Amino acid sequence: MSMYASATAGPLSLVRGGAAREFTVTVNNGNTRAYSALRVVFQMEMMIGDEGATPPQNGFTLERRDPASGTWKTVELRVANDVQPHFLFSGGTPLAEEAARTERYRIRAGKTGPTGSTALMIRLVDTTAPDDAAYERGVPAATSLMVTARRD
Repeated sequence: MSMYASATAGPLSLVRGGAAREFTVTVNNGNTRAYSALRVVFQMEMMIGDEGATPPQNGFTLERRDPASGTWKTVELRVANDVQPHFLFSGGTPLAEEAARTERYRIRAGKTGPTGSTALMIRLVDTTAPDDAAYERGVPAATSLMVTARRD
């Protein structure tokens, strides 16, 4: 059995300047090996707007709910048309064999920014993988959610 990730609540339809939409990411580890440092990373491709320059992060804010404090904390949302290699990430948390965890996130579309749809790519990065590790070793699981931003 191998590791996999799943995301719920998709596709996400957002109104520019409107309320955030919550979703979860569930990480399920198989019985092959434990991980000492897994990090959930997010990326989307650049969206082109008709308003001129696109704001940072396509005008989106991504947050993770901290289970200990109950507060929402901003997490990085990389916007690029290429994939960042696993060895450029650090941090992460352990995940034992045959264990699972679910993390809560929310995304909001700011008042400015392009409209349209793009995939929110979600990757689980093993930050302890060697720099020359195969992609499957550095990124043992991935999934995505479609995100649509519109004006009201």
